[in-house]
Amino acid sequence: MLEVEGLNQYYGGSHILRDVKLSAPDGKLTVLLGRNGVGKTTLLRCLMGVVNARSGSIAWRGASLAKLPPHARVSQGLAYVPQGRDIFPRLTVEENLLVGAASRKAPSKIPERIYELFPVLKDMRSRRGGDLSGGQQQQLAIGRALMSEPQLLILDEPTEGIQPSIIQDIGRTLRQLVEEMGLTVLLVEQYYDFAKAIADQYWVMSRGEIVAGGEGKNMDADGVRELIAV
Repeated sequence: MLEVEGLNQYYGGSHILRDVKLSAPDGKLTVLLGRNGVGKTTLLRCLMGVVNARSGSIAWRGASLAKLPPHARVSQGLAYVPQGRDIFPRLTVEENLLVGAASRKAPSKIPERIYELFPVLKDMRSRRGGDLSGGQQQQLAIGRALMSEPQLLILDEPTEGIQPSIIQDIGRTLRQLVEEMGLTVLLVEQYYDFAKAIADQYWVMSRGEIVAGGEGKNMDADGVRELIAV
């Protein structure tokens, strides 16, 4: 599993992450919820090595990631879908997907399982990424991350700015990745109903700290909606 212990990070004089402790069990979907500005994205960037934590430990399946650069963490089985997607707008869908395989021997073609998960990408494989809708770009970003054949998929608010029908598709796909492919997923989300529908486990962050956690099926009973309400 992914295990985070005592993680601290600062921006200037601001203490952004405060002794963060959480875990993401193997083969489960874990959701991290919280209001805007509480440190969720900073935590994910620390997990991927994009930002170096000031103190604390990050371990994946018992091995420390603390000193590894981002590309080495990808080689260890981590993949990251950032907030805003960050696809390459001038590259085609197919070229964007192939970029995701840069950490391993690049395939000559896209594995069929990617197109089975996201049929729209097959239909639009020759179209530029920048010409896709927001929902299609999000599917492309997830597909690109899966091209590295990860064991842990980390996503930062994949439902942001996406129409409801695509949100449902993304939810079904994430559950499929967990249940059928055994992938471990860590998802940062603000959309409570979406999170509740797919979570095996949840954590709630407030002001840089983890303030609650439990099983996804207990989110209503645990008052999670109230914890993240603005």
